[in-house]
Amino acid sequence: MIDLSALLSFDDPAPRYAQLAQALRGAIAEGQIAQGTRLPSSRALALDLGVSRSTVVLAFDQLTAEGYLTARRGSGVFATDITPLADVPVSTTSTPSPRPAPSARPEVLRPGDPDPTLFPTRAWARTLARVARSTPEALCLLSDPFGDDMLRQEIATYLRRWRGITCFADQILVTSGAREALELAIDLTIDRQDIGLESPGFAPLHRFVAARNWPVRWLTPGAQGPEAPDKLAKVTVLTPSHQFPLGGTLPIAQRRAFLSAAKAQDAWIIEDDFDSEFRYAGQPVPAMAGLDQLGRCLYVGTFSKTFSHSIRLGYLVLPTTLVPKMRQRFIHPSAGAGITAQRPLAIFMAEGLYDRHIRRARRRYGERYEAAVAALQRWPQDWGTFQTHRAGMQIAFHLSADLDDHAICAAAATEGFAVQPLSACDPNGSQRGLLIGFCRSEVADIPDLIARLGRHVSVAHKAAI
Repeated sequence: MIDLSALLSFDDPAPRYAQLAQALRGAIAEGQIAQGTRLPSSRALALDLGVSRSTVVLAFDQLTAEGYLTARRGSGVFATDITPLADVPVSTTSTPSPRPAPSARPEVLRPGDPDPTLFPTRAWARTLARVARSTPEALCLLSDPFGDDMLRQEIATYLRRWRGITCFADQILVTSGAREALELAIDLTIDRQDIGLESPGFAPLHRFVAARNWPVRWLTPGAQGPEAPDKLAKVTVLTPSHQFPLGGTLPIAQRRAFLSAAKAQDAWIIEDDFDSEFRYAGQPVPAMAGLDQLGRCLYVGTFSKTFSHSIRLGYLVLPTTLVPKMRQRFIHPSAGAGITAQRPLAIFMAEGLYDRHIRRARRRYGERYEAAVAALQRWPQDWGTFQTHRAGMQIAFHLSADLDDHAICAAAATEGFAVQPLSACDPNGSQRGLLIGFCRSEVADIPDLIARLGRHVSVAHKAAI
């Protein structure tokens, strides 16, 4: 054992335990204290060094934490193996390590994607800055688990004006998006019974229900939506203003039939109103919830399509009879719904900036929709067909029965196309087609993009003949 007392200096301002730890650390690293050597007890070493026992204990604890010592109960403290590091040659020139190439994510013609270049960046930044100056607490604190009071009031005002829904702020729950709102609405109402879903429909919702093994009654949308069945499921999810993904609108007579059946059978209708603002002929169709005088419809809306995916905000409008039940379950803010954007978005809506943004986006998307329709009409009829609904953020092109939509989408993805297979929205996979977006593409580019996509369809068609 080396003489550690020579390494301790009572004139050194450093704590005694730190001096001792440094001395032992160096001795072990340099091999002066061999691996497996048992050190004196803390009491004995303290006497030898003329320091308190607590000083030695602190030094031992520090070196044990660093891995220089190992304490064995009943045996003592031992030096561990500290293998010296090999000398590493130092290069005089700095060569940065190559960064891995980012994975290419297909973006072209992605369905349902808003154009981020249309986002009112400067107006939004000014609104954020104003809230940060005037009411900074609103960016990080909520007084109500249902969401920012002002935002819920502005949503209620917006829904009365744009969607024909009479509701109040107390009925509105702010969520992290439409998907969370749908899941909360279903969990609140289903009571372990069956559920009615559209087929084809929203695939993430299909997966959510399948994971819970709930019995499903499939509703097949026709040219004008699904017919109201004689016996409704406990919960039925509909997209009546613009059916996803085929398009089309549920006529008022069928809407009333669903609502009447829900009242008579003690069932619930959940209206998923995901992109109804984007109708390119006339005014938006009033929401189904606006017809509900029976209190059987829960309404789901989102800002992801109209404003920005990144803000991650949606909302759920509850019938007044369900508000107390949700209050009992929802005693703290959603982990997913961001707080920071809620008050600024409320002010953005109150000052008319949100409405102005929607009008601008609708005008641009309408032009791009018309360009996409014109380009798709040039495809040969034996490839398939599509309907023009003059609404939404994608077009469903129905392929001929012998064409594989998954294979076409995979081939197109190699060129950066993000079109999606229609069969992925169909639980049976029987409907084949392409869901083609247009919102992020400039009008001048769309004809060439559709033509390039058509080459992949042509290859698949020739192979199938």
